[in-house]
Amino acid sequence: MSHGLGEDWWRIEEDLSEIARYYEEGNRLISLGQVGRLRREALAMGMSRPGMLLDAGCGPGNMSELALSMHPGSEVVMLDPLPEMLKLARLRVRSEAAHEVRAVYEDLPFRAGSFNIYVAGFSLRDALDRTAAVAEARRVLREGGNMLVLDLGKPDSSLRRSLIYAYWRFFVPFLLVVFMGRRGRAYRDIFLTVKKLPANRTMRSIFSHAFGTVRMEERLLGGVLLALASDGQAVEVGSISSGRLK
Repeated sequence: MSHGLGEDWWRIEEDLSEIARYYEEGNRLISLGQVGRLRREALAMGMSRPGMLLDAGCGPGNMSELALSMHPGSEVVMLDPLPEMLKLARLRVRSEAAHEVRAVYEDLPFRAGSFNIYVAGFSLRDALDRTAAVAEARRVLREGGNMLVLDLGKPDSSLRRSLIYAYWRFFVPFLLVVFMGRRGRAYRDIFLTVKKLPANRTMRSIFSHAFGTVRMEERLLGGVLLALASDGQAVEVGSISSGRLK
């Protein structure tokens, strides 16, 4: 199974194009102000020294900006299928160490073994085919490289899942309309991506199948995932130098 958006991919991409200019404002509201902390925590989990980084689904460039700030000397490729997002990313990340590429996650225009670390910050959920996207991530990583994913999650527990669904179905639309007015309505399809998410245990299986070793942690009742996947070799860029990740 692809575990992706499938035929709904174009619909979500159109929504993202519409909200590009205020994407981060909406993210801060939806995460109750936690998005910046979560990004920093994710990078601390999977990147401990400078390296060659692919920011897959870079959006307006927040993760790339943070990575370059935390690890000067790194080089970042900011990749996104939307030209609106890449334009905003370039305006945000004004560094000669950052480069923009327009492409989709399932067909990366890079040679095998091009990167030390692949980062997907709240973007992998928008893949047309998540299984293919993870396989491509594995292909473009060097031996010992890390795939770092920070994304929405779907708890395995039915009770927690119901709470997360209620949050996205009712509270988030209310919050966005109250604080963003009519602009908040452009986020109306975000619940669709939540419904199409595989369970957290399934995401672990997808990562394990491609990489073999996975460390996965949950935040916010399982509604957010932090995952670090590796081939189990010595990690060039990451907080774990050897051994099997749990």
